[in-house]
Amino acid sequence: MRYDLQRAYDERQPLERLWRTYLEVYRAPDPIGLRRFPFEGASNYTYPLMAMNVDPILARLIRTIHAPTNLWTVTAMNEQWVPVAKPTQDFLQYIDMSMLHMLDVNYRVLLEMLKLGTAVYKTGWKFQKQTVDGYDPSLKATRLIRSINQPLVDQVHMANFFLPPEAYAIDPDEQDGASWVAERIRIQPEDLEAIGQAQLPYLPNFDKDALAIVMKFEETAPTLYQQQTWQLDQMSGAFARRWRRPIELYEIWARFDTIGNGFQTDIVVWWHQPTRTILRALYNPYSHGKRPYSAARYVRGDGFYGIGLGEQTKMWQGMVTDVLNYDIDKILLTHAPMIIAKEGANLLPNEPFFPTKTIFVQDPSKDIAPFFLTDRGGNQDIASLLAYLQEGAKTRTGLTDLQFGSVGAIPARTPATTVQALLQEGNTRFDMIIQDLRINALGRVGMQTLQNIVQQVGDKVNNPDGSEFVQLAAMVLGDHPGQFVSQLLQLPSNQIETGLGVELTSTSGTNNKELSRQSYLALLQVFGQWGPQLVQLAQVAQQTAGTPVGLVALQLFDGARELLQRILEQFDIRNPDDIIPNLQAAIASVQAQAAGQPISPIASGAAPLAGAPIGPRFQSQLPQVY
Repeated sequence: MRYDLQRAYDERQPLERLWRTYLEVYRAPDPIGLRRFPFEGASNYTYPLMAMNVDPILARLIRTIHAPTNLWTVTAMNEQWVPVAKPTQDFLQYIDMSMLHMLDVNYRVLLEMLKLGTAVYKTGWKFQKQTVDGYDPSLKATRLIRSINQPLVDQVHMANFFLPPEAYAIDPDEQDGASWVAERIRIQPEDLEAIGQAQLPYLPNFDKDALAIVMKFEETAPTLYQQQTWQLDQMSGAFARRWRRPIELYEIWARFDTIGNGFQTDIVVWWHQPTRTILRALYNPYSHGKRPYSAARYVRGDGFYGIGLGEQTKMWQGMVTDVLNYDIDKILLTHAPMIIAKEGANLLPNEPFFPTKTIFVQDPSKDIAPFFLTDRGGNQDIASLLAYLQEGAKTRTGLTDLQFGSVGAIPARTPATTVQALLQEGNTRFDMIIQDLRINALGRVGMQTLQNIVQQVGDKVNNPDGSEFVQLAAMVLGDHPGQFVSQLLQLPSNQIETGLGVELTSTSGTNNKELSRQSYLALLQVFGQWGPQLVQLAQVAQQTAGTPVGLVALQLFDGARELLQRILEQFDIRNPDDIIPNLQAAIASVQAQAAGQPISPIASGAAPLAGAPIGPRFQSQLPQVY
């Protein structure tokens, strides 16, 4: 690592300089120095084109992703897991709202993704237990045990994430996957010392002798990325006057032959680069076997790093800025005349001219006259060039007038269907970005979060307090759903991925509120036509149960239900089972009620088949109706 980490750092320096440039281009700070071209004091403003593109796209992504109340949708891979899917989804929603706070995490991650082109999520588990001073319930000073034991999803700044230059993926099992990835962590000495003593029962703990050596090596300056951020926040001298010196460590996830037998093992190492010291080394602690990092990219590039709006708009922002400044200079020179006076008049070279100054000449009509450096005609050429550059920038980023919410470019009396078709075509690029987030970033984050919770509940040795999540599920969800999730959390974590699927709920950003309203009205018309027919089929199926006519009616009902589900999926409705009635579930509930049995809630409107297994270790706690 002392060679590979430095090689990765050196190879990425040109890219990091571009990242710092993109940060400055986004903020478009006020000019500091005096511009001397084409003349001293010329206009020196920066046109904020990148910010004008980043902000609406960020708002669109946040609105689309967090529009549903549940960030993740949990689906059953087969009928055995149907009763567990909806309660698990509700439990993940609670974990998000109380522990993960994914809205804040997504805001930071997506903003960096739009600026730089790439961003990284980290999904893990945060565990600390230490003794602190505090108060007991009677407000008496005493010693308390502070414990943090919960799932973690956070952002890793791209400037602090490293991988080999030749790697194209984080997962080593993917094509051209990284043999190692490293996260740079800068931590205060007192915090590092507390972490080194607060890891029990997780073993191995930090090496005490190595920790004593590392504690002496404090960094003398912030990272270049931090310095650029502080300068843009108008805090350029803050770190120089009073700055707390941290200790720089690297959390390295590597695939390495640890014992020399020819087989590589996934390991995690806390590494101190200046002293070549290992603070702690252990095998991959997660049962899913994956690294806890997931990359989100705005537009995929040829390698690992994506293409962001900084790269897309940098050239256009520079050109529009130059044309804007030239236009301002032309307006200034057009309306600021110079004086042509007879030699010998009381005007000194480079003397500024003021309206109250008196100039003595022999013949004012001939010896003095105004002089304009530029033509006082119109600015049509500059205006047309500026409009052309702005249109070129919109084409490059895909953010047109429709995406801005302006319909001025559309002819009057344009049908709503035409506008919707234009919006769908214009949103193709954004839907592709959201699809990439669903599959390669946030979908993996949701699944790994669920797997980590299940693993910690089942780890009685390293995390005896993990069983609290079982009681938490029962308390949050209630009796029957809580039982399903409680049993799920006690399963081996490697079985979760085979029975449940976790994906981002949001599918696209095609519809705005007005078009969504029209879509819902169209769906209401469809259901108004099909509703009476479904009622008739249900009556026939119930009255002729057990006969060929009853079976045909039941099959027709199920076929119509399947078609309606597919229609709802085309309209991006994520919960069709809550809208379309389930005849078999209704019949089973009526039969159970007639027999004096309790009616259990059926998750997602789906009724398991009679006598079918409900999944591993679920059958014992299920009501009789199943």
